[in-house]
Amino acid sequence: MGESIRVGIAGLTHGHVWGLIEAFRKVEGVEMVAVADATPLLDRAKDKFAKSYTSWQEMLEQETLDALVVTSNNVESSEIAIQALGKGIPCLVEKAMAANAADADRMLEAMRASGKTLMINWPLAWAPWLQEVKRLLDEGAVGPVFNAHYRNGHFGPKEIGCDEWFVGWLYDETLNGGGAIADFCSYGAVLCRWLFGMPESVYCIRQNYTKDYEVPDDFASCVLRYPKMQATVEGTWAHRGDDHRANPAFYGKDGTISVTGNFVYNSTTGREEGRTAPPLEVSSPAVYFLECIKTGRMPEGILNPEIAADACRILDAAKKSSVSGCAEKL
Repeated sequence: MGESIRVGIAGLTHGHVWGLIEAFRKVEGVEMVAVADATPLLDRAKDKFAKSYTSWQEMLEQETLDALVVTSNNVESSEIAIQALGKGIPCLVEKAMAANAADADRMLEAMRASGKTLMINWPLAWAPWLQEVKRLLDEGAVGPVFNAHYRNGHFGPKEIGCDEWFVGWLYDETLNGGGAIADFCSYGAVLCRWLFGMPESVYCIRQNYTKDYEVPDDFASCVLRYPKMQATVEGTWAHRGDDHRANPAFYGKDGTISVTGNFVYNSTTGREEGRTAPPLEVSSPAVYFLECIKTGRMPEGILNPEIAADACRILDAAKKSSVSGCAEKL
């Protein structure tokens, strides 16, 4: 890369794209070169870029890019990243990497063949509590963990006001890789994979409980079984209100780590401590991604594409379990 960093955006139908555009615009030296999208959303974004395209393929052919942000549906995002990496362009792909593990593996192959950076961005990665929890677990603050619980979600994409193009693919089993299970259990899957490794098996129940229109599922509960622990991961498009429960929570032999907002509690027998998680050294996905490109460093934690690919494997097993009614081995 030269003094300026030429950034492109491929796809505008992932609702997280707007925050990412602003994050990159704030980085000194970044030139917002081009954006590509085939929907009317292009009119909303094109004034922020030097050029706009209705085809991401044409953009990749016409533009010289130092970095590409990929924010389409989970199927097309995989294909965009594979093509871009094949052209030697580093890619940030907005979660959840892919709709299935097979596509995630193709992305890993493209990354390895190109030698270029591939980062999977999860908004969860920028929550300060995450690193505080990791530190406490690594220190053995509550002893060996035997149970973990994580829930993520809201009352539904349509209900909270997501645009019709985002809603369109989120509600598509193929393009999303599921419903709430793909949207929100993916967070829990990647979190557990990073903190505890790969589970031995996954058992899942998912269904549409509350919507009077068709969605793949509006609530999913997955139990990840490990040799000496289990983790429950829930994803919901049916969650109204707040039960004021700590989330996530990690139950160890000697105590419990729980999170409320950005406050992390460490509770053991006769003692309870807690603090607001300290700020991250780098809190911008744009800054972190560009630093990885510059240094050649592999993205760490849940931003690592190999960990994200394993999360896809966990979700594939979960979806298979929801059909078979049995725990599926990994």
